[in-house]
Amino acid sequence: MNAATDRKIALLRGINVGKSARIAMADLRECTEAAGCADVKTVLATGNVVATDPRPVAELRAVLETAYADRFGYDAVVQVLTRGAVEDAVAAYPFADLNDHHDYLVFSDEPEVTAAVAEAMAAAVDPAGTEEVAAGSVCVYWRVPRGLTLSSPAAKVTSDRSHGRHLTMRNIRTLRKVLALG
Repeated sequence: MNAATDRKIALLRGINVGKSARIAMADLRECTEAAGCADVKTVLATGNVVATDPRPVAELRAVLETAYADRFGYDAVVQVLTRGAVEDAVAAYPFADLNDHHDYLVFSDEPEVTAAVAEAMAAAVDPAGTEEVAAGSVCVYWRVPRGLTLSSPAAKVTSDRSHGRHLTMRNIRTLRKVLALG
């Protein structure tokens, strides 16, 4: 077993937001274990799973998507990355911390979607403002003033029907909590 590549992070999109797609974290852990993963941990109630599994990322993703769909009726994309990839992405966050701002990483399951979203978000940002967007190797980096996460022009790009299903977003603070689990 290679600890560097066997430790995986699964990011589920759209669970426990509002009244739909409610999944208890204990049930999510149990389902993930039943799918063959070990040392499963969850962070917060927003679909952040850390597990050990030797299967390649694409294979594990397919297994987890099927398991979650069968168990919870959850029909969404599950982003699966190695722990190292998430750690590298967090370490490469290019923007300075600003008070009253959120720092996000937007993950996609398709490199083409990541590139298109980064380009469209960057084009939507007001160059005179403090909102910033940059393309990363496995994500899009985004700093946005608080209160504008859902309404800024860049935010609207993430909800576009042509690629919205492929995206999931995490605050960098949440990702640091995920990484702290090992």
